[in-house]
Amino acid sequence: MKNSLVALFLLPCLAFSQPSSKVANPVLPSSSKDSTLLSAIKKSYSRQIGAAFKMLEHVIDNANDTTWTARISNVPFWQICYHVLWFTDFYFHANEATFQPQSFDMKEIHNYWVYPDSQMIENQKHPISKSNMKAYCKYVRQKANQFIQNINATYFTTPSPFEWHGFPKIDLVDYNLRHLQHHVGQLDIIVRRDQNIGNPWIMFDDLSETPKN
Repeated sequence: MKNSLVALFLLPCLAFSQPSSKVANPVLPSSSKDSTLLSAIKKSYSRQIGAAFKMLEHVIDNANDTTWTARISNVPFWQICYHVLWFTDFYFHANEATFQPQSFDMKEIHNYWVYPDSQMIENQKHPISKSNMKAYCKYVRQKANQFIQNINATYFTTPSPFEWHGFPKIDLVDYNLRHLQHHVGQLDIIVRRDQNIGNPWIMFDDLSETPKN
């Protein structure tokens, strides 16, 4: 009888002390999850913006001398190249005050939608060379890589330094990518139309990898 009472007392204690067979997965600290997610986001940014740059490099390389100065709705081919690189460069700076145009920049030449005055028309007769444009493309690609690598967790919760856009800073990289790819498509159509040269679709190309040319 005594042994039976002891057994009745111990059984619940033993059952309570046994580990459950349904252990919940441990919850990772938020900082660990954020680090993993942020790394994946930056990698995606790098691969997709790198691909857009690679396609731009192709259209610049493929354009012959005639195409380089050909006009698209009264805007020279080379000026559209400069327009997209100028604004990509601009928006990958910390703010407007830190931006410095290139030495071969010409007044208002990046704003091709502005009705040109006599000076701008004169400037358009002296296009930026392909070698300068290719060097600028390489520079902006490096600037984009630097910008993305410097993104941290607070980046997504801070306002955009370019307040006239009306969107938060989290939109800025995607906005830059859309603008870049938009004009790559525009330039690609001209090269295809005038030279019958197609621009291959690039699925991804990491910005951190140095271009061969």
